Amino acid sequence: ASAQDVEEVLVKLVRLLANIAISPDAGATLAASSAVVDPLLDMLGAKRISDSEELVLNVVAAVTNLLFYDVPSNMLFQEESKQLLCRLFRPLLLESYNVEALVETARALGNLSRHADARKCMVSLRLDEILAILLDHDDRDLVFYSCGALVNLAADPECTPRLTGSTPAVEKLGKLLGDAPTDDPLLQLVAVKVLTNLSLDSQATWSATDIEAVRSALLQTIAESKELANISERQQLIELSQQLVGRLPESPDADPGSADGAAKDWFYCTAPGCGRRFGSQEKLSAHFERRHGERNAGG
Repeated sequence: ASAQDVEEVLVKLVRLLANIAISPDAGATLAASSAVVDPLLDMLGAKRISDSEELVLNVVAAVTNLLFYDVPSNMLFQEESKQLLCRLFRPLLLESYNVEALVETARALGNLSRHADARKCMVSLRLDEILAILLDHDDRDLVFYSCGALVNLAADPECTPRLTGSTPAVEKLGKLLGDAPTDDPLLQLVAVKVLTNLSLDSQATWSATDIEAVRSALLQTIAESKELANISERQQLIELSQQLVGRLPESPDADPGSADGAAKDWFYCTAPGCGRRFGSQEKLSAHFERRHGERNAGG
């Protein structure tokens, strides 16, 4: 058989394996077998997506599905395997123009990032920076799963300083939250979770521009969410956003002619749970009296 014929058979076998791995009983058993895990890692290391796109996509999907089972018997969660996976995933993030490959890789990193040693390896390989850069990608699923990995990285005090100091994470998360569709509370919620975890680092310093951009996006999210259906994700989004608004530091006074000063043009309602913004103090006062039954003293 030719090499192409062999690869076509491998594609079918790995695709079948990836599908079987979705079953909890079968998936956990497969993940504990070196006869399954070792060939997957070998193929991921030997094949390049530019040459064997379909095979690599199916291998990454299979690995991602197996990583779902975070149990001691899972061979992919052995220390050497986690470090190897981080190294193998790096070129996929850097070199792939295939969105499906990027999405599957981000999903896998979300599972890996539950482990402290994997997070340390991800930071050493600058995968945190790559994930932050991907936050403004056009593909919704890629952004969502990148945020999922960043939630875990941002919760680790060993990783937070790099995210806030050496990556554009805060800036891109503020923009993501401001631009996210109002009918996608899950995407908004995971972005707020990353920001919340980043804000817990008392040593981190966010720029005035980032603080005001995040504050504006949060208040906009709160106002829009209160006008929509009261589903559980939406309520959690409102509560977490309100907590984060209260935790944000006051930004330094900005030059009115700078980008920092532009955010000062808005007047925000300070009533608990509201957060609506207005273009003038007069409009804010009228809203406050009409909506909350008293005059608002500040803008």
